[in-house]
Amino acid sequence: MAHYVLLVLAFTLSSSEFSSTGFEHDIKRHVWSRGEDTVGTFNSAIKPAGMEPPDYGNQTWTSEGFSVIASWPDSTKKLGQLSAVSLDVDGNIVIFHRGDRVWDGNTFLTNNVYNQRAMGPISQPTVVVFNASSGLVVEEWGRSIFYLPHGLTVDADNNVWVTDVALHQVFKFSQGGGKPLLTLGVAFMPGNDDDHFCKPSAVAVMSNGDFFVSDGYCNTRIIKFDKNGKFLIQWGRNSFQGIRSPVYEFSVPHALTLAEDKEMLCVADRENGRVQCFNCHNGSFIVQFRSREMGSRIFSVAYSPAQGGLLTVVNGPEFGGGGLVSGFVISLARKQLIEAFSPNGQGFHNPHDVAISTDGNQIYVVELDPYKVWKFVKGSVNSTRIEPRPIANTSTSAIKSVIPQNGLNFSRVQIVELPVNSSSASTIAAMVGIISIAAVIAVVIFAAVMKIRKRGGSHAFGTDDLEYSKLME
Repeated sequence: MAHYVLLVLAFTLSSSEFSSTGFEHDIKRHVWSRGEDTVGTFNSAIKPAGMEPPDYGNQTWTSEGFSVIASWPDSTKKLGQLSAVSLDVDGNIVIFHRGDRVWDGNTFLTNNVYNQRAMGPISQPTVVVFNASSGLVVEEWGRSIFYLPHGLTVDADNNVWVTDVALHQVFKFSQGGGKPLLTLGVAFMPGNDDDHFCKPSAVAVMSNGDFFVSDGYCNTRIIKFDKNGKFLIQWGRNSFQGIRSPVYEFSVPHALTLAEDKEMLCVADRENGRVQCFNCHNGSFIVQFRSREMGSRIFSVAYSPAQGGLLTVVNGPEFGGGGLVSGFVISLARKQLIEAFSPNGQGFHNPHDVAISTDGNQIYVVELDPYKVWKFVKGSVNSTRIEPRPIANTSTSAIKSVIPQNGLNFSRVQIVELPVNSSSASTIAAMVGIISIAAVIAVVIFAAVMKIRKRGGSHAFGTDDLEYSKLME
């Protein structure tokens, strides 16, 4: 009986901790335990800008649609698995590819150590810059540096930031490559402390130079560093694929994008099929997006400040098959899924990353297989058009569902919002969790005692007990 009760207690306590205290635990462990509160990180007065409930009035808004440019880029340029895409300050398109390397079941050992180190670094240039108009190669670099490229972003100073999942490292380069300006992580050594990563997936850089790393495939955490690479804060806990996880939990935080005008960092929570957005100053949760159309796997997300803020998302193939592999556009101003796009409306195969221009008129998608870079421009019919219906202006609802006006087979987009830095909400959540745990324990103990009394003393587990134990394993 004691073993039975302890099993239930451990399960309920761990569930409560994951759902209600994971975020605070991780940040406090690294900041408060050191007696630090850098630049008011936990100042409750901090509030994200531009996230007040919008005044919808009687307005409607209609997407113009995106069409694919079939002849872009230069087809003579041979590429490998394409893992990342970004736009530089000059409007060029910067991609990261794996050359002759393919990530498969033999690439890593079970302890996440790279298993193909003997092959040496990729001999081909892995960073390729294309002219946005002509599609011709402007420059390329990154030869004999990387082993398994993953994430890439270009900051406001045209510095190029990349992650290599084989090296378990993050690099900052000046435009054109050369010697890294900054290197984080220890080569080929996975870990989960302040100095190690485990298959880091992406980087996002603020205008002041502070940056975020999604770490990634093993550690399922978001880490914020200052411009010099000094650790500031982290948040995130592991969740299980296919389970509706609480906020702050990730199942492969796969890509990052900054909406700095709204003070938000958004994360493509890949295997949870959602986008979670956090305050970029202190990591507190703001909003998350998911929908049936976007499916259960979200590979990447990108942001444009156009039209009050647009999030562009690409999903991935469902494990069970079915569903359209596509790109999607979410309007932050309307809190609305407004359109879907793909090559001639036929869907992608294995998209891995997406980028959108500042004006929102161009979208770029890269695929792992086929080895393809797609360019989309606004202004055609190769997308699903939605005319959003205005919704009530309210700040009291915790969950808002928005329904397209014309009903073009788009289900509701679930938008979950939580108060920022709300101590009262945290207290209530903690009290509810404690009461729930106590109730569960009381019911279990009562049931066990009654069963023992009924059978006249202690006994081995019966059929019912075995079935319940299997559910708990």
